[in-house]
Amino acid sequence: MRLLVGTATRRENAGSGRGERGAAMLLTFLMMLVLSGLALAAGVFFHNSLVGSKSQLLDQQAFYLAEAGWQRARQQLIAGNWTAAASPGNTYTEDFPPAPATKVGEYRATIVDNGSNTYTITSEGYVPSQSAAVAQRQMTVSSISVTVSNGTNHSLSATASASSSNGSNTPNKANDGSTSTHWEASTKGDGEWLRMDFGGSPPTMNKVVIEEKNNINGVTIEWSDNGSSWSAPGNLSIVESPSKTWTATFTVDSRRYVRATFTASGSGKRVSVEEMESYNSSLSALGNGSATTQW
Repeated sequence: MRLLVGTATRRENAGSGRGERGAAMLLTFLMMLVLSGLALAAGVFFHNSLVGSKSQLLDQQAFYLAEAGWQRARQQLIAGNWTAAASPGNTYTEDFPPAPATKVGEYRATIVDNGSNTYTITSEGYVPSQSAAVAQRQMTVSSISVTVSNGTNHSLSATASASSSNGSNTPNKANDGSTSTHWEASTKGDGEWLRMDFGGSPPTMNKVVIEEKNNINGVTIEWSDNGSSWSAPGNLSIVESPSKTWTATFTVDSRRYVRATFTASGSGKRVSVEEMESYNSSLSALGNGSATTQW
């Protein structure tokens, strides 16, 4: 009887051991599953963090490019390369950095003249380029106040000539610095012109102002180095504001001759000009404006 009891006890102990080993293996398996899941989750989290960090980096890069374009536009304005009346619709585009082997990105800056001596500058940054952007940010700075200084009227020292003149109303009366005198064409109708010759060392300029006396319906501005081959200045814009004051603005440059050709307000009328002035206008002050960014 004791032998049978001992045998049964050993069998019970063996069965208990196998059960404990099975439970341990199951527990180990479950722990491995948990650890594998945690490792997978950590890998996914790490991957997403890398993707998120890269996306944020590209966003910041595009923002800094847009900011660089804004600074460049301000420099262009202050340097006089984009003048007040010539700027509406003008777009300045520049690679950044200039033509590298692998582009970091590009920006495009646009200046709009709002009138009342205020500008709006919009600059967009692109990574890696405008045509294949994976990140794009826009900065708009509005209500930028400006103060423009005309400086010296270069026409005062120029030699004036014209297509024709009527009596004592000769071309030199249009650059004598007085609006009480004037030049008048002897021929009626369109096509009469007034010209300034600045000599062998012409000044730089970006603005011509025509103070009308009578009968002008339109103005065309051209310039030349030799007095025979004429072309329009770059980014030329001509507006009449206020009435009878015609202002032409263009990219700053220098030419020996500047010519204004007139459209008359009627075929039976003679055009006349009090003064034809020329300037290298510049911004004496440029405000900061109100900035917004689109992400």
